[in-house]
Amino acid sequence: MSTFAIDPNDGTIHLPSGESLDSDLTQDAFRAASALAGANDRNYGTLPWIHYEFSGGQVDGHNLFVSICFYDQLLVYVSITVDLYPHGCTDWSSYSLDTETEIKILHDGLLKKMFDSKPKKLPAVKMQDKKHAPLGRAIFWNLKWGSAGSYHDSKGGGTYIVIEYDNRKEKCQRAYRLKHPLR
Repeated sequence: MSTFAIDPNDGTIHLPSGESLDSDLTQDAFRAASALAGANDRNYGTLPWIHYEFSGGQVDGHNLFVSICFYDQLLVYVSITVDLYPHGCTDWSSYSLDTETEIKILHDGLLKKMFDSKPKKLPAVKMQDKKHAPLGRAIFWNLKWGSAGSYHDSKGGGTYIVIEYDNRKEKCQRAYRLKHPLR
């Protein structure tokens, strides 16, 4: 079993399951990969945006969940989280800011081991108490192929490592808005 790593030179993501995701991956190639046949697709009513969710293996005995986002055939970004919740706890009744803080600290540590340079920091979001302060401190690295960072979504509640390639997200959002203008 391999380890979780992001190649700082080209953004290829190596998952503990043995799969690799590179910036040139197309949706068709992703869907054709037999090892990823169990991925769940998520169409949020905004095609050609589509997300796939799957297990990326384990990190330190904890499941690694991967969500990959395409705009038509173009890989736009990948979102990853290490699940530190007790096995089987998958609903809001088990949600905990303490656990999310542990996840954020773990994500920060994983990324700091992968990249030599110091991360950039977004302005901190003030949390209600000091023990959850890491949730308010997003960190990221701008690299020649895009960016990688560790974030907590205070509205949605999740904590993620997000890998974005070039400025594809912004370009795809513009293209989508041109095809689907607000009325």
